[in-house]
Amino acid sequence: MLIDEVEVQGATLSFRCLTLPVEDIKATFDTLMERGDTFSIETRKPGFHDCDCDSGIIRGYYSNLHTFEVEHLVDDLPVKESFVRIESCEFIITPIRIYVMGKPGPAKLLEMALSGATGNHVEKIEFDLDCMHKVQSRVTVMKSIVVENPKDNPIRRARLSGHMEEYEALPIIESNNHEINSISGQIETPLGPMKLSVDKKGKISLGVKKGMIINVENMNWIFDLITADEAPAITALAQRGAENAPF
Repeated sequence: MLIDEVEVQGATLSFRCLTLPVEDIKATFDTLMERGDTFSIETRKPGFHDCDCDSGIIRGYYSNLHTFEVEHLVDDLPVKESFVRIESCEFIITPIRIYVMGKPGPAKLLEMALSGATGNHVEKIEFDLDCMHKVQSRVTVMKSIVVENPKDNPIRRARLSGHMEEYEALPIIESNNHEINSISGQIETPLGPMKLSVDKKGKISLGVKKGMIINVENMNWIFDLITADEAPAITALAQRGAENAPF
């Protein structure tokens, strides 16, 4: 599998996006490898591992050790026992943005590690009301939409489903003074129909067939569908390695 391809392990691919000034991918890769910490189980140090750079893309993992407790009975007495597990996030750094997949804990540490190693501010991308309006206008089938009213409204949060072309006319929503928290629906993509879920905090989830391969070009297309002033055209993007449609 190529460095810019992601094989979906389950039925959903979820990711968030970061911004980082990148002028030279190879130089950025060398900086991360020289200044960034390397993940170590022995020293319990979080850090980078299994990183590679090719074709203008950096691909790798950032992991840490997470301690948790399990309570069980010993001689009819409750006893807590501590365990340690590895939590990881996978990242793809491109010249325009960073895609992060995996656990939120190491993802937060990754942001700090990228900023510390490069000396540049790493910003998490979130979606404003304008972007959420674009999403609802570009889904072919609306599954659900979660709307948040101001705090002083009797109905603070409303989950709606079905066709929402005129949802603002519903009396439970405060007109022109609300936020769209999340949207879920179906979209048409260059790879075929997909389920798309977007929330205002920046999380993007794609419902696809297990084992499907999505490359960075496809992920860029999804991001443009959410943020671009004009919806991207459904063209025949390369589906390298993918043998089946999403469903």
